[in-house]
Amino acid sequence: MRLQGKLLFFVMFLAVSCLPVRDVSTLNMVSDYRATDKYFHPEFVAYNITDSTAKLFIKVLPGEFLFVRQFDEKFRSFINVYSETIISYESSKMIDSTSADYSFELTEKGDSQIISMNIPVKTPGKYLIHCIITDINKNRNDDFYIQLDRLTKPSKNDFLLLGQDDVPYFKSSFNQNEKIKVIYKDSTINRFHGKFYHRDFPLAAPPFSFDIHDDFNYIPDSSFIANSDELKSINLTQEGFYNIQTDSVATAGLTLFRFGSGFPDVTSPKQMIESLRYLTTKKEYEEMRNNTSPKSAVENFWLTHGGTEEKSRNLIRKYYGRVRDSNRYFSSYTEGWKTDRGLIYIIFGSPGTIYKSSDTESWIYGTPNSALALNFFFVKVNNPFTENDFTLSRSPSYESNWYRAVEIWRQGRVYNSFY
Repeated sequence: MRLQGKLLFFVMFLAVSCLPVRDVSTLNMVSDYRATDKYFHPEFVAYNITDSTAKLFIKVLPGEFLFVRQFDEKFRSFINVYSETIISYESSKMIDSTSADYSFELTEKGDSQIISMNIPVKTPGKYLIHCIITDINKNRNDDFYIQLDRLTKPSKNDFLLLGQDDVPYFKSSFNQNEKIKVIYKDSTINRFHGKFYHRDFPLAAPPFSFDIHDDFNYIPDSSFIANSDELKSINLTQEGFYNIQTDSVATAGLTLFRFGSGFPDVTSPKQMIESLRYLTTKKEYEEMRNNTSPKSAVENFWLTHGGTEEKSRNLIRKYYGRVRDSNRYFSSYTEGWKTDRGLIYIIFGSPGTIYKSSDTESWIYGTPNSALALNFFFVKVNNPFTENDFTLSRSPSYESNWYRAVEIWRQGRVYNSFY
């Protein structure tokens, strides 16, 4: 249930406007990849509904908020959502802002709930939505940043994904059994061009070696034409990715991904063996792949290096937990665990500090500006299918750190076990 929170909005506005303005690029953004650092864990979808307004859909978990008994003897939670649109990570200049209050009944505590708010943005451009969610009863809040593209024609934000129950999807990867409705903001356009790509992308190379890949082949494996009604019932039957455009020669548009079964979790022995490649020698890896019992091969690997069943279970939980989280955070044209950021995240764990800009991420293990700190620098790739593709600036200086971390895993210990 939505409330009129004019007074609280005024208080929030004063509080925010009185704070010293800091560019987002100077803030430690590690909580983006470390769920335990946040009180709340919403999901966001931004959709350009008109030339001057975007709609922000937010899926929240009412169970994360504090329910308090009210005068009518019913328990309710209350949250405020404050949103401001800023220029970029490098410039905190505010374009516009808005705020709304919401409440939840105790009967809604166990399920996720979807709320929405209109975001006024009158000028074309690429922006950052800074969203602050406050639990009013707890007096706690978290910050979130959502990218909004109102410049690219068309951008992914010009499309809205719905389930068959007309509830927004908060993801871009789907399984074989899901049917998707694709809605485009301009109802006068009734002809869409689709391209399907199936590619077998290699794993990321270690951080000290050069990672050379062939140029991407933009010739699709297949293509199709669909009208707006046909886009309201899509089933991604094959693994790969599907690019939907309004122009037959463009590459910009909406990209839908279909990864393996169970994604983002690692659910099969085959998947468990594949993601072990970062820890194994080539001989070990080939022997596991050729083993007639993949499940036994995985169990034997971890038991050999863990020593005991209890330690082995802990190693498995930590290692494949990082694989799963890499899939959640870093998936783009391929599964997140295969990417450069996934590679570093799995082996080294979550860094202590992350600085983000519009085109880079800097990960720091240790104290920033310390000579003993380990720093990894990632640069965004100009990829027409995704904004989440980053490549690592590799260096021979990483070799000793890499082998030290891998050896700790192989000795039966979790590297950077805090995360």
